[in-house]
Amino acid sequence: MHYMIRSVLAAMLAMGPAVAFAAPAEPSEQTLKAEEGGPISPEDIVGLKDMREIAMSPDGQSILYTVTDQIATAGSQRQSIWLVPTDGRRPAKLLAGAKGISTSPQWGPHGQRIAFLSDRANPLVEDENTEFRFTTKVEGARAGKGEAKGTTQAWMMFADGGEAVPLTAMRTSVTKLAFAPDGRRLAFLAADPETPEEQADAEAGRDEVVYGEPGHFTRLWILDLETGDARRVSPDGLNISELAWSPDGSHIAVSTADNTDINTFFYGTGVALLDPQTGKLGGTLIAHSRGPISWSPDGSKLLSSVVGADNPIGSAVRVHDLASGKTLNLGDQYPGLFTHFTWAPDSRSILATTFEATRSKVVQIKLDGHVNSLAQLDGEAHDLALDASSQRIAVALSSPQRPSDIWTLTPSGETTAITRINPQVADWTIGDVREVSWTSTVDGRTIYGVLVTPPGYDGKAALPTVVQIHGGPEWAWWSGWLGSWHEWAQMLATHGYAVLLPNIRGSDGQGTEFARAVGSDWGGADYQDMMDGIDTLVADGTSDPERLGIGGWSYGGFMSAWSVTQTDRFKAAVIGAAPVDMAVLARTTDIPDFSAAYFGEAQEHLADLDAVSSVRLLDKVETPVLLLHGKADTRVPPDMSLQYYTGLTRLNKPVELVYYPGEGHSIQQRAHQIDVQERTLDFFETHLKP
Repeated sequence: MHYMIRSVLAAMLAMGPAVAFAAPAEPSEQTLKAEEGGPISPEDIVGLKDMREIAMSPDGQSILYTVTDQIATAGSQRQSIWLVPTDGRRPAKLLAGAKGISTSPQWGPHGQRIAFLSDRANPLVEDENTEFRFTTKVEGARAGKGEAKGTTQAWMMFADGGEAVPLTAMRTSVTKLAFAPDGRRLAFLAADPETPEEQADAEAGRDEVVYGEPGHFTRLWILDLETGDARRVSPDGLNISELAWSPDGSHIAVSTADNTDINTFFYGTGVALLDPQTGKLGGTLIAHSRGPISWSPDGSKLLSSVVGADNPIGSAVRVHDLASGKTLNLGDQYPGLFTHFTWAPDSRSILATTFEATRSKVVQIKLDGHVNSLAQLDGEAHDLALDASSQRIAVALSSPQRPSDIWTLTPSGETTAITRINPQVADWTIGDVREVSWTSTVDGRTIYGVLVTPPGYDGKAALPTVVQIHGGPEWAWWSGWLGSWHEWAQMLATHGYAVLLPNIRGSDGQGTEFARAVGSDWGGADYQDMMDGIDTLVADGTSDPERLGIGGWSYGGFMSAWSVTQTDRFKAAVIGAAPVDMAVLARTTDIPDFSAAYFGEAQEHLADLDAVSSVRLLDKVETPVLLLHGKADTRVPPDMSLQYYTGLTRLNKPVELVYYPGEGHSIQQRAHQIDVQERTLDFFETHLKP
């Protein structure tokens, strides 16, 4: 589904109808470990680290970045901050986060200080009598002893190391922060704490929830770093999700919404200017914004990505000129997806990463709308930074051979990796990753995808093949690293499988029109695009037509559940967090605007929604099915899988259902991530190999 986390198949041995809570599956037998040249195991995968968030120092000499100890895990309990010289001549060093979570590093304006967020033990919280130079002195803002244990607060340290000093002791977690240009103030976001009345209600068991009422608003605060005084500056009744200081410090651009629900966060925010002295908020300058806000270095313009007011599928680039009041629409017809942005120092153009077909690029977007390619990247870019002289660009990038590292680009387009966050992967024997394409029989479009084949595969034998469908539909597979709990092509390839990862219509990478091409047509032309890709691999001898499997998560789960109602060619299907009853989904998901973007309002399109609901066609299923679902999923409620399971069980068809307690739409806990992968491997080993 739209903006659903990148997702996975997970499988277990299908021994007939059964439902169970997730218990660890028995590991597959291996004679060699991955580092000894053997196949990649789930334990190998969860041992990988993930690199996120890069921030270049004002002088361009150093880069801050964060590392999480569990790849593709939003809720990892160990995140750390590292520093590496931009030239890569010295190894990276750990700055913060020997344990716990340290994240969101921000350089001070002069490059001497670093602010960051951390959940480490905070003296300002542990002991209310402790006095520090930096503290929030606002009545009701500073937590007393024990009140904010387990929260994330703002900290500061010098760039050359030393002890970190706590800056805040809010009752709730600080979620974002930014230095003022003068370095004397720090703006940050924190949600309102429970009121005394709410605390009393909770203690008395009065825990009823009135659905649809706003939760606790996230407010903008400003901390004076010299006096330690903090004050709330954002108005009542507004939720703030992004902030960016103007270069002269006179204003803060903020993303605002009038509600706190995730649907409004995705589809209903706007960019406005706030006066940090008075708290006065101006009118919306950029509507339907999504993601960070960026000021041009000269302070004349604001940059943000947006979703369309009439159709939120896809995203676009918007630049608002403060002097003229006009908003420039940039790159709307560009045949790719803009992913990360930074202004060029002269304020006349924007540097961006894009995703096109199956790879990333670095491009220059001119304010007249022209887009110039600067560098082709072999993989998926996660972040982008630029030094002040514009002589060096840094990207967070995965490649087919390794998970994300920091790579620098010279003006001539040469790339160099300056970190090695997962050195163990260099000893693994991994599958071959290559971009493939074919022609759709629907309308002659070129469809791109990624094919991963076993190490050393010579093309002489037809292989058991799994087609994995990505989430979304608006998302995509990339010619980069494909190994995590929900990106398991490398694991399967090292066990002898070909894995096809198709970017069928509805995907990112071929422009907004392509991404919108599945409106009211899920399971139609997109399904045929996928089948055409499989037919291409069968025709060229890569895939054994008698040993085909399918799987996916979210929209990938939808397509897997749908496909086995349309054909008996698949011998195994793993269906993760799948929307199988689209009318029910439209009224139970936490982002109802998502369904409306593709199908229109549910009441007016019930027949269309029913027509693409695989749960209506279970009598057609002849394929063994495994259903996997987080028990706390609010994006695709877990009863979706129960419907599919119960329907197949009543028809005496082979099906199993595994729930993961405490998990939402993505799987976060280490044991569950291992289990997902082990079941995936065991399921396909059982059904696709002789």
